[in-house]
Amino acid sequence: MPAFSTQHPIAFFCAEFGIQSNLPIYAGGLGVLAGDILKESARQKIPMVAVGLLYRGEGAVQTITAEGQQVEQDMPFDPLSAGLEHVYVDEMPLFIKVHLTEVEIWVRCWKKKIGETVTLYLLDTDTDQNPLNERGIAHALYAGTEEELIKQQLLLGIGGVKLLHQLGVHPSLYHVNEGRPAFLHWQLIRRYMDEHGVSYEEASEWARHKTVYTNHTLVEAGNQSYTTELLKVYGKYYADKMGITVERLLEPGIEPGTDRFSITRYALNTSAKASAVSQLHYQFCQQRWPEYNWSAITNGVFLPFWQDERFSSGGLSADTTTTFLAEAIWKTHLDCKKQLMEYVRGRTGYSYDPQRLVICWSRRMAGYKQVDALFSDISRLAKIVRNEKHPLQILIAGKAHVSDVVAKQTIERVIRFMQNELNGHALFVPNLDMDLDQMLARGSDVWLNTPEYGKEASGTSGMKAISNGVLQCTVADGWAAEVDWTNVGWQLDHQSLAESLYSTLENEIVPLYFTRQEGDIPQVWVERMQRSIGLAEKFSATRMMNEYKEKFYNG
Repeated sequence: MPAFSTQHPIAFFCAEFGIQSNLPIYAGGLGVLAGDILKESARQKIPMVAVGLLYRGEGAVQTITAEGQQVEQDMPFDPLSAGLEHVYVDEMPLFIKVHLTEVEIWVRCWKKKIGETVTLYLLDTDTDQNPLNERGIAHALYAGTEEELIKQQLLLGIGGVKLLHQLGVHPSLYHVNEGRPAFLHWQLIRRYMDEHGVSYEEASEWARHKTVYTNHTLVEAGNQSYTTELLKVYGKYYADKMGITVERLLEPGIEPGTDRFSITRYALNTSAKASAVSQLHYQFCQQRWPEYNWSAITNGVFLPFWQDERFSSGGLSADTTTTFLAEAIWKTHLDCKKQLMEYVRGRTGYSYDPQRLVICWSRRMAGYKQVDALFSDISRLAKIVRNEKHPLQILIAGKAHVSDVVAKQTIERVIRFMQNELNGHALFVPNLDMDLDQMLARGSDVWLNTPEYGKEASGTSGMKAISNGVLQCTVADGWAAEVDWTNVGWQLDHQSLAESLYSTLENEIVPLYFTRQEGDIPQVWVERMQRSIGLAEKFSATRMMNEYKEKFYNG
């Protein structure tokens, strides 16, 4: 596999990208991570072209009714106002044609420069060439029927390869970031067969050696499978063009012993290398898919965005405990807490005393992330937060997928607790986006992470928090399993999660926060903050991209 260069950049394909809050092309952690990869690649001047879909903000805004119900609203969105540009070839706007069954879908192409060496291209189906009923294929992210999701994935993979070919871009390799873009292989194989007059088998092997794949979760929702009969309808045209049967085309994705096409199985069988996103996730991936060539590259976050610049000078080392430094850290932290309170008030209309111990749970609302653990004994929790001498403030943020009824019911139940037993000491902050995520990761005191063990492949929200000295109270899953939390944060017992959480709050976290020394500074707490900040570089996008270059991109 040749090394990347300006002439042969890395082609990074992903279904979502978190670049900025007003660009509704991300749903959560996967997209924000992809955005951080592009930003860090630009900072390091790594040549990269990224390809995604231009979603139009349908259902992208989370609002909460007075009864606590999540309602999805559309985001008013204009690509030009969001900083996107049309892609031109020979002074004409570029349009790409993708064949879907008997229909030709046209996609127009947009771009956003991330830096000198990185460009993000986005494919848009909302164009006059398409029938009205086809223009909305990419309006909403991860929403729709199984067939509509397949259409999105085909457009991303096949259309993305066609786009790069039209632009004269010849990638050194293709990075399939999570399985959804994996259909790019159909177009790579077709093109190589046409250009070199070789067999399907030879072209398929060439494409495999040009591809690397990252798995981001073991959860079913991130490892989609589809009915083989439906995919045969969409694959027949491409199989005919390659001179093979549609069964042969789909074979690499058929899950053994089933009639289902697994996008993860297909990505693994069509890639030369596969990576997991933490050391623990790597172990689970090896157990589940032992026949593949796995590497472990733990995720990282783009510190220039997530970390308050006052913590990024390099002067806050873990072994420096002078009174002056403690005062500086604490003063900066109190300022971040005040800024967060004001931001939350602007979003919700409600305020709180920023002197309280602020505990935050913020991530996508899904069952395996177990926000319920915090509210499992509401009487006990109410007693903890309402302590007049040691008051707490709970902040919860997170969107439920549009079709996740259980997660929506969880939000409603949590908000009822906030309106009743926890009134005045807990707030749900709606519409979690990058701006809110940044404020929470800077202005909270404790970052709560409660996943079902083995299901949080990595997680990145806590990485953002530690870079600002926000202490972790976490299950040792994903990236958190790579840290010894002794005298840094608190590790929860995932086998008795609720009891572990309550007792840790009562016996360790609350007393430590409110134990103050000279200058009203919680000295031991601040020392833990220093150690947390000291971990940040280990979980930075800089370290992550260096590992991608070493293990994935250069050999």
